[in-house]
Amino acid sequence: MDISLLEKTDDNFLQLLREHGCTVNRVCYMYAGCVEDYEDMRQETYVNLWRGMARFRGESDVRTWVYRVALNSCVSFFRRNRRADAHTPLSALTDVADDGCNRNELISEMHRLINRLDHVEKAMILLWLDGYPYDAIADVMAMPRNTVASRLKRIKEKLVRYSEE
Repeated sequence: MDISLLEKTDDNFLQLLREHGCTVNRVCYMYAGCVEDYEDMRQETYVNLWRGMARFRGESDVRTWVYRVALNSCVSFFRRNRRADAHTPLSALTDVADDGCNRNELISEMHRLINRLDHVEKAMILLWLDGYPYDAIADVMAMPRNTVASRLKRIKEKLVRYSEE
């Protein structure tokens, strides 16, 4: 998406969602504890993307910006709405979160393992899995590149340990 397309119009917003909606879905899916939370987080992310379109200065890639907005929206939602009483299991999200993104058993298992990580680790590994280079992850996470590299190494080792349990 061209930076000039982030002018705040309905058509540009819909195009942004068509191109980056899968990213929003993945981030919300990983932070949701139930279907209701997923839907609320996704809606909140959409609202924040709409509000932020006019302020986007193009200092980062649009994809990076969308990821950061989704991540911040989900973390903020989670902090505000900690719920111990999840009504619908997360496994019911397969159809809801799909929206054109393929899901299979291997991805479900990977999500289960990633959900055991803390919020920062989860965000970092999701960025890495989405193909972001270390420099972009450092930008999104506001930390030095070397810190990203060492933390990702430890996160990967932790996921391997989880998978062996």
